[in-house]
Amino acid sequence: MRARWQALLDYLDAPFPPPEPAPLPRHWHPLPVPPRKLPLKAWHPVANSVFHKLQDYSVRVSWKTELKPLLETIFDGNVYRPVLERIDALHAEVLRGRIFVALHMHAGDGNVHTNIPVNSDRYDMLQTAYKAVERIMHLARNLGGVISGEHGIGITKLEFLREDEIRPFRDYKNRIDPEGHFNKGKLMAGSDLRDAYTPSFALLGVESLIMEQSAIGSISTMVKDCLRCGKCKPVCSTHVPRANLLYSPRNKILGTGLLIEAFLYEEQTRRGVSLQHFDEFSDIGDHCTVCHRCVKPCPVDIDFGDVSIAMRNFLRSQGKKKVAIGTRAAMMFLNAKDPATIKLIRAGMIGLGYKAQQLGHKFAKAFGLIQDSTRHPPATLGRPTVKAQVIHLLNKPMPAHMPSRTARALLDIEDNTLIPVIRNPRKTADDSDAVFYFPGCGSERMFSQVSLATQAMLWHVGATTVLPPGYLCCGYPQTSSGNEDVGQAITMQNRVLFHRIANTLNYLDIRTVIVSCGTCLDQLEKYQFDKIFPGCRLLDIHEYLMERGIKLDGLQGTQYLYHDPCHTPMKAYNGTKVASTLMGKATPLSDRCCGESGTLAVTRPDVSTQVRFSKLQEIEAGVEALKVSRDVTGGNPRGSTPKILTSCPSCLQGLARYREDANIEAEYIVVELAKSILGKDWQETYVGAATSGGVERVLL
Repeated sequence: MRARWQALLDYLDAPFPPPEPAPLPRHWHPLPVPPRKLPLKAWHPVANSVFHKLQDYSVRVSWKTELKPLLETIFDGNVYRPVLERIDALHAEVLRGRIFVALHMHAGDGNVHTNIPVNSDRYDMLQTAYKAVERIMHLARNLGGVISGEHGIGITKLEFLREDEIRPFRDYKNRIDPEGHFNKGKLMAGSDLRDAYTPSFALLGVESLIMEQSAIGSISTMVKDCLRCGKCKPVCSTHVPRANLLYSPRNKILGTGLLIEAFLYEEQTRRGVSLQHFDEFSDIGDHCTVCHRCVKPCPVDIDFGDVSIAMRNFLRSQGKKKVAIGTRAAMMFLNAKDPATIKLIRAGMIGLGYKAQQLGHKFAKAFGLIQDSTRHPPATLGRPTVKAQVIHLLNKPMPAHMPSRTARALLDIEDNTLIPVIRNPRKTADDSDAVFYFPGCGSERMFSQVSLATQAMLWHVGATTVLPPGYLCCGYPQTSSGNEDVGQAITMQNRVLFHRIANTLNYLDIRTVIVSCGTCLDQLEKYQFDKIFPGCRLLDIHEYLMERGIKLDGLQGTQYLYHDPCHTPMKAYNGTKVASTLMGKATPLSDRCCGESGTLAVTRPDVSTQVRFSKLQEIEAGVEALKVSRDVTGGNPRGSTPKILTSCPSCLQGLARYREDANIEAEYIVVELAKSILGKDWQETYVGAATSGGVERVLL
């Protein structure tokens, strides 16, 4: 058998059977395996060669059928079981170390990509791969080819280039970039494989404090399929070409892979993981609004929003996550349930904090400290200095005229033991629609006019509105910031509470769960509401009102843009179409993120400034288009201030901060509807009517 296999190897390209002196053993004849008819390799000079016979399986070399049965016969019985197990283990190791040369892509135009997958923790396999590369490159030269590639020359091919071929590039590089700012050392002398390091991803499962399979290993799995095509760049909020080119999803995936390699290298060499790597890991995770827009154009469905959340959770679990003071304050506000605590935090954070920021903005603007950061946002690589962060925090004023009280406080329904059921006695009948409205933190605690307008419009259409008892958060802010365990706990507590509400109000046929916030909707999709209120659906308030036939008759004197939030709550219908239908006139889309992105504006104000740079350009272009439209149609008087509408409380705050720069007012769609349909005093009217017999308080 050894002689047969050796003969096949020695005379691989010779005609079949191999010539003498190689002896023909008695087992030479092919095994009775049905041959597979493969197309003849046109490039092979001998159609009946040993190689061809092996390729079409008319001649087999099989460990499993020729050698293993003999060994199992020799080492039969329990006494020899360890021997057979060791043989199987050795065979598995041999299989794991085999070299395959994969040729793929568009070979028809002479452009062939050669890949050799290796297990980089096996030194022998790496050396075999290097020898295979050398043979391939020499073969390409001998066939009259060149050492090139569609995407340039990499470090693997560099050593096979002649000096006369690489010299023009190196001369140009030294002349244009003598200090090596761009790809320092790449393709220059000494940049071949001698100093390259490839980590072994087979060691991800090694038990250690850092390299746990469930943490860093899962992040590696999430990004491993990236094709580096760059289709994610145009839609990414943090990819701002005139401010910061580095943080597109493609580049962040490359950075994530490099950091994982650094983690692995330091683990394998027992040098200990550098704390700087954790800061760099955090920097990549911070440059993300978790809008999930990158997944749509991605050909392999990588969602870097999910990757960012996983990175933040990893840093938190390792105790390496740095949390800004503003983020801590915001999370404390969102986690609070006690009415007195919420009132106190509102007074300090919104009442005093916003006014202090507005005052700081005026002073900074007067002394010329902020203008340059908004006109030419500086690129970031890591966290900027404290001074720079303060300037970024002050460069756009917080919204003025914030509500003084929450929606629940105005309606006197802060008791978490009572379920508020709100009805309009004049319009509600036995067959009226019943809805469950989850206000969320932004619509209820900060911008109470959004929650009140939602309730007022539901009151107007005659729907029975059920509110959850007390102040609740959906759990999304905690999850997205890296506190996944807290977010899951909130989700579970809310689901249990909602089941209790459904049992208590089983006489109501609740078929719709209404939201007025996109992040709330994203989180509530995990609540399995169809099991809480059977047959129900999740719907944004604006989609619900459009279905009920609510629309304006095209208000004169006001022109609108529509800002679709990163987390759009409108899933059933196109957001721009909904806005245009409700407003009774064309409401063009103003694209790009507003820069507020939950707590991003206080966590990383430098990143927020870059994002706002792109948004301001979009708003200015949209306002200019509205002016052109107005001049053509003559529909609206000159001097009227256009409005930018949205359907997200965080975006309402973010858009309000463009008033000085773009001369535009920000408003919530449902609030604009309430003003136009119910009158300027709609809020006082609704609160008065609801508190005068319109609210039923059901004991939970």
